[in-house]
Amino acid sequence: MFGKREKAEGPKREHYSDKIVKHRLQKLYQGALVIAVIGAVAAAVWITQKNRVYTEYTVTESYAREVSASAKTIGLGDCILTYSNDGASCFDSKGKAIWNETFEMQNPIVATCNTTIAFGDYNGRKIYVMNDQGILGEVSTNMPIRALAVAENGVVAAVLDDSDITWVYLYNSKGEAVIRFKTTMSQFGYPIDVSLSPNSNLAMVSFLAEDEGTVKSSVAFYNFGEVGQNEVDNYMSGYDYPSVVPYVSFMTSELAFAMADDRLAFYEGGQKPVSKFEVLLDGEVRAVYHNETYVALVSYDTTGSHKYMINVYDSSGKNYLNQGFDVEYRNVVLKNDCIYIYGEAECCIFSLSGVEKFNGTMNENISLLIPGDSVGRFTLVSQESIDAIQLK
Repeated sequence: MFGKREKAEGPKREHYSDKIVKHRLQKLYQGALVIAVIGAVAAAVWITQKNRVYTEYTVTESYAREVSASAKTIGLGDCILTYSNDGASCFDSKGKAIWNETFEMQNPIVATCNTTIAFGDYNGRKIYVMNDQGILGEVSTNMPIRALAVAENGVVAAVLDDSDITWVYLYNSKGEAVIRFKTTMSQFGYPIDVSLSPNSNLAMVSFLAEDEGTVKSSVAFYNFGEVGQNEVDNYMSGYDYPSVVPYVSFMTSELAFAMADDRLAFYEGGQKPVSKFEVLLDGEVRAVYHNETYVALVSYDTTGSHKYMINVYDSSGKNYLNQGFDVEYRNVVLKNDCIYIYGEAECCIFSLSGVEKFNGTMNENISLLIPGDSVGRFTLVSQESIDAIQLK
């Protein structure tokens, strides 16, 4: 007799939904692998570029220019601006003229904010306002000009002298006075520097005063928006220091700093700025440079290793770089997380991590250096030419 037969098991069938899940997981794993590979390649490229050092350069494009020996050249955004006592001219990176303005000044005062510039004659009564696109307007004052500042939108702040009273006027680019307030020696002291926020909402003024035989300074903030209309003379906040504060400036519309003999002070706030951080300093600061993120201070190198020392801080007081250098500098530019230091013919570039990216002598006298979008590219301006530089 035959026993009971068991039914043989065939291959298990995979449910259709399980196939979909498996397919999606496979695609997910493949996508994650691709992203990981791309990330690893990008990180390797970034590290390579960060630590890359350049030893030579080539001129990829060159355009002739001709300026007088007495003219000064500065950057205005990505444009080139040349000025003298007789007027100013703006050119693009290929030397093509954008605008030209003639004026007569004995002692020009220059104020810039990103792509906007204002010229005023110290002790004169005329201010000219321009940007990298054209001439915005003129301002006529009824009192002698002592200092001025400009915002990106063309608004100008002018410190005007009226014997025992000093006025601070705000003018729009059409020359119309939109607001004014007065200060006296007994109230604050004498204003020695002024800065406007890029959006022209705030003014920052440094006052110098005498206090029982010693010198002191005050840094005051004024608000010209709706918030400041409810305050006497638009005054919002102020801070006193037992030293001279010769330089004040906005970094952005909400960040500002003051450079004193003994400290670097940062302030924060778009309506009522408050003191944020102070860095106490040793030794004499010879020059101050900044962009929207960092402030760079140049002093003599007291260690004797180099002639000069540059210290870079952010608005929280963090010290990003202490770097010695020997270039007889004309200017310092901060961009691409690097510091470009250049003199008559020498140029050196340091990253904020302390890597010397380039150190060399150019084949021409440098009037202006305009960094490009990457560390290895910049525009070099001399009296005779405008050269596009590629580092190698």
